[in-house]
Amino acid sequence: MPPVPGQRAAPGIVIGGRYALRTAIGHGGMGTVWRASDTLLRRDVAVKEVILPPNLAPSDRDSMYQRTLREARAAAALSHPSVVQVYDVVTEAGRPWIVMELLQARSLAEMIVEDGPLAARAVAKIGIALLGALEVAHAAGVLHRDVKPANVLISGDGRCVLTDFGVARMPTDSELTTPGMVLGSPHFISPERAIGAKFGPPSDLFSLGVTLYTAVEGRPPFDKRDPFETMRAVVEEPPAQAMRAGPLAGVLYGLLEKDPSRRWNVETARAVLRDLMAGPLASNAPAHMTDPYAVVRPTHQPTVVTPQQPTGQIGGRAMMAPGETVSGALRRMHSAPAQAGPAHADAELERTDASRFSAGALGADWTQAPPPPPKGNVAQQFVERAKRAPTAAKIAVAAGVAVVLIAAVAFSGLFSGENETPQSERPIGTSSSGPAKPSFEVEAFTHPGGITVNVPKGWTKKQQGNASAPYFDITDPSDSNRRIRVNIEKASSTPKAFLESAEKRLQTTASSCAPPYARANMDEDKLDGHDGAVLEYTCGTGDQQRHALWNAIVVGGKAYHFFVTVPETRFQESRAIFDEMVRSFKLSGGPSGQ
Repeated sequence: MPPVPGQRAAPGIVIGGRYALRTAIGHGGMGTVWRASDTLLRRDVAVKEVILPPNLAPSDRDSMYQRTLREARAAAALSHPSVVQVYDVVTEAGRPWIVMELLQARSLAEMIVEDGPLAARAVAKIGIALLGALEVAHAAGVLHRDVKPANVLISGDGRCVLTDFGVARMPTDSELTTPGMVLGSPHFISPERAIGAKFGPPSDLFSLGVTLYTAVEGRPPFDKRDPFETMRAVVEEPPAQAMRAGPLAGVLYGLLEKDPSRRWNVETARAVLRDLMAGPLASNAPAHMTDPYAVVRPTHQPTVVTPQQPTGQIGGRAMMAPGETVSGALRRMHSAPAQAGPAHADAELERTDASRFSAGALGADWTQAPPPPPKGNVAQQFVERAKRAPTAAKIAVAAGVAVVLIAAVAFSGLFSGENETPQSERPIGTSSSGPAKPSFEVEAFTHPGGITVNVPKGWTKKQQGNASAPYFDITDPSDSNRRIRVNIEKASSTPKAFLESAEKRLQTTASSCAPPYARANMDEDKLDGHDGAVLEYTCGTGDQQRHALWNAIVVGGKAYHFFVTVPETRFQESRAIFDEMVRSFKLSGGPSGQ
């Protein structure tokens, strides 16, 4: 018996004359995912029933149905083991039903919440799988536009699948996207999409970087009090310092590059991940044990222990409360008053069966009229304007995904620097209050050209170069692989251009940087009140990989710069050295540095 138009389906109903619904395995605000039997081919499938709110205008209802059909067309056009397979699309009772392969799986978001952060090796495997899925999608002209942990499924056999192309865009479907609007969850939107700029495949790769960062760290790299503050952080702030990623950090920061033209592409990210899998992230299992190319942990291995956090919270303030389950979070969001706190922007299917099956989910909308370009303090007005949004704007929790549809402010100041809120005056990854004073002993070091800076006490200092243009190497006497260099040289460019030129030398000079060179981040900064730039990068692979931070300012035709370079395994403990050098740096010759 087919369903009645306007009513929800029930077990026993047959869709399209062949798909018999059996059990509802997931519910959300926009519909239900059913376990069903394909009576023609005699196999189990997943059927997504789409039910829209009854108060939607007819035009909005038609647009949403078109988007659902578009999701099916986008996914059906792709063939890859890491893309959920679409079998059929059926129009029944006046609405679309999507028939997909049935996966016994948990979402990556669910794994993070329930099991804690994943091991770096598992995250590297997930990254390789999802890069393959995006490569195929982008080659077919399909943008996913909502890559996030809730849309990544991990099957019991270790297969990793990207699902929910509900906000994907085929080139011929551009008319379904309102100009000036962006789609996606605020934690995972790329900077260019957050400001309404033109975007393409690099935008999906940024979202992938956020997803992998969240998987290995247990929290997103940009997480603030509410979705609007979070989007501002995505555009303006560096990602939070990775504490658990280890050698994976370089890939994460490469994908999280704010400038799309410099963001790592599929080939670069995949090559480095494969090198890591063969080197620092190689399996340490005994020789007699197999290490299948699967993401899930074998049952005999213990759960990864979540690093101690003061609040016990996993996922950040805008994601999940301490000890809260996925279904509990949904109930809290549905019942809590608006002033109780920020809304969770990533809901999942509530579990209704002992196992989790999923075939993707349909996104819901959050809409408001586009505001005019703000003046003055751009970032602050962006946040204030968003907080004054009409009360009709809302976050709707969908079956597996809450999609934020936000009017974007189409202004260029956030990237150009004009009328821009100044960058935080601190090195990448430090707290908003600035670098803390170090826990190790320091002593002042003075370069005769006009730099005074604190360095670890007792480290060996050696003058290099010639008397007219000296530079100084300062080395840990107990570990010659930990080094500092302080230098001054002629320069007529900006600090960022100076570091980009230095970066080219690193890429082409094996004696300075063993290949492969990989940029982790490049950002503008302040140093002793002067505009500067910071470059973070890695060199080499395996046990020989090095990690470095390089800071530079250009004043009076001279570049004043220093870097800290250490083995990858000692980068986290050595970062405090760099932070102290930033904190203590002074141009001893006055404002001009001369």
